[in-house]
Formats: sequence, C-alpha cells, structure tokens
Amino acid sequence: MASDLLSLADASALLGVSPERVRQLVVAGDLPGVRFGNAWAVPRDSIDARRHVSNRRGRPLSARSAWESIASGAVDLSNVSRYRNRGEVHRYEMSAADLAFVSGDDGALVSGAAAAIDLGELLQAGGAESDLYVSASLHDELRSLVAAVPDQLGGVVLRVVPDDVWSLVDGVAVDQTEAGVRLAPRAAVALDLMESGDPRHWVAAENLIEAHD
Repeated sequence: MASDLLSLADASALLGVSPERVRQLVVAGDLPGVRFGNAWAVPRDSIDARRHVSNRRGRPLSARSAWESIASGAVDLSNVSRYRNRGEVHRYEMSAADLAFVSGDDGALVSGAAAAIDLGELLQAGGAESDLYVSASLHDELRSLVAAVPDQLGGVVLRVVPDDVWSLVDGVAVDQTEAGVRLAPRAAVALDLMESGDPRHWVAAENLIEAHD
C-alpha cells in the first residue's frame, strides 16, 4: 500500500498546484488522505482521477440540489467536485458478510463498479473498493450493527446523505430484487466512477450518462 501513496509534494507536482493546496483538498474531503504523524499522503489513483477530471471553480451544489441534478441525469462529468455534497465520504474496513448486510439495508444503495456492472457495464467484478450511499441514520447506527473499522484508506466507501435528503435519494433507487440490494441511479454511479483512477471506470461513467433515459 505504501508504494501507492504520494507525499503532498509529489502530488502537488502532478497536479500543478502547491503542496498547501493539496493539503487543503485532503482536509476538505476532496481527496482521500492518510496522516503519518505531521505528514499527509494521498493515494496515487486519486491523483490520476483528479488529473483526468476538470475540477472547475464554483460553489458546490447543496446535497438536495446535487441529488435533484442526479435524479434528472443532468450531471457534468467534467466537473465532479460540483456534486461533492451528494454524500459525505467515510471509509471503513469490514468483512464481506458485514458489507453484504449493510448493502441490503433499506438505508443503503450500492454504487461504484459493482452497481455499474449490474447496470450493464463490462467491468471486472471484485475490485479494491466497494461504494455505497447510506442515510445518516444508518451511518449513525453502523458500528452497533457491524464490525466497521474507520480507515482513511479503507476499501469500503460510504457516502453519507442527510436524512432530510434521503427520501429524494430513495425515490430514484434502482431495484435489483434478485440480488437483494438496491442500486444508486446511473448519474450517481457515474460520478463515483469518475473519482476512480481506472480509465475503464471513466468510460463506463460516460456510457451510463449516455444511457440515461
């Protein structure tokens, strides 16, 4: 894992910004990062993803406005940071059984590569990360339900949505009755895929938007 991490100085050189700006992005939650004493490091794939996507300046949409755009399918994949308030990112490590339990809860929607595959995209199953949207209420109860260990580089990414917005999110879920889970809508899955460092995910994201009804 250490070989996949970059110092703030190395990340700043790749992004063409100052190390302090990279630190600000990490602290704001726009980039994942892990702290070693007084130093920060960021995953290489998150830098690759940010270099691919144009993060234009502009005030991010509120959680409700972001989800209204997602519900309509009208999202701009070249400006992913505009929709960052769609869910507050928390990372965990948990067992496959616990992940399956959370994924099947009424307060959760599966996203990321797993959802893209179920939506017809030809991606490889069993990637390094699992991506879910969860209601704030479910997140508050999480550690009393499963053995979820907070980890800034954890493989389970939970995007926590405020309870007063969850009814909107819940209303655009895609039912997968055979799998016993519900999926996030195509536009939300696409936004999540754009934050990956895998170019195949970027292509799948564009396909999902093009296929939106």
